[in-house]
Amino acid sequence: MTSLEDSLAVIRRFADAGSGRPLFLAVGTFDGVHRGHQVILRRLAADAAEAGAEPVAMTFDPHPRAVVRPDEAPPLLLTLEDRVQRLKEHGAQRVLVVPFNREFASLEPEEFVRHVLVERLRARRVYVGFSFTFGRGGRGTPALLRQIGEPLGLEVRQLGPVTEAGQVLSSTVIRQALAAGDVAAALRYLGRPHAVSGPVLPGRRQGRGLGFPTANLADDGRVLWPTDGVYAVRARWDGGMWAGVANLGGRPTIDPAGPRLLEVHLLDFHGDLYGRRLSVEFIDRLRDVRKFPSVEALREQIARDVRQARDILARGGWLCYHPTGFQRGPRDR
Repeated sequence: MTSLEDSLAVIRRFADAGSGRPLFLAVGTFDGVHRGHQVILRRLAADAAEAGAEPVAMTFDPHPRAVVRPDEAPPLLLTLEDRVQRLKEHGAQRVLVVPFNREFASLEPEEFVRHVLVERLRARRVYVGFSFTFGRGGRGTPALLRQIGEPLGLEVRQLGPVTEAGQVLSSTVIRQALAAGDVAAALRYLGRPHAVSGPVLPGRRQGRGLGFPTANLADDGRVLWPTDGVYAVRARWDGGMWAGVANLGGRPTIDPAGPRLLEVHLLDFHGDLYGRRLSVEFIDRLRDVRKFPSVEALREQIARDVRQARDILARGGWLCYHPTGFQRGPRDR
């Protein structure tokens, strides 16, 4: 268990390792690094480049709600490693991961601004979203941040919400979309497909027996999986990328007592992926998981799923067959 002193030590070491340039800082949990977050990061990077400053993102681990309201802790959209990578991809040159604990959560807003942002980090400018809160009980708001910080020489930039078809984008909205199986909406909100990953597990070769071999993954609880269903997907491993169709859930027709798995059939793929780490990106939902009257009826439905997935992926520019050596598909350019 980390303490406040542990958190402040991380911040101090980070500040001491700085570039010597003025520090522009984006602050937030940034779970998912969705399109709303990306607007903040792009503004941070552009302003820092113009001012000769260093663009830095501050995030927190674990998720603050897991500490202050554990019974309401949300499932994560990204692992911490992937969150850091995405923050850098979208404009941060460095990422400060602050260990979040009850003592850190108990800092009054004034203490957080004066002692953390100004004195320890020596931030020149801070960027936050419209719903940003900080300090004990979430009392701090962007307006209070400006009220406390500006007399101390800390500039504050608050960015407004990003909307999609009238929906304000947030990590919560994306979780709701995934819980409903609406991975196409999650893709629009994130600006990329939602992905889960894990090692390919040995299976009972039931898919192969049906004529549709699968690479099987189990839910390790690190990030949120969509609700059960059949999905058009894209898989990545070791720099390779391949289109596919996936069954997420059980197998009520052939293995009703079996565990919940993500079974990915890669279109026209011939190879062995056992033991490799596979990342599976969800593009669109095809149907519910359901029980069929016979194995033959299941086989016929899977063939229809494959055709539908191939059509969806082709129309959306997601169709790809690159077993080695990453090649960018139309949607990656």
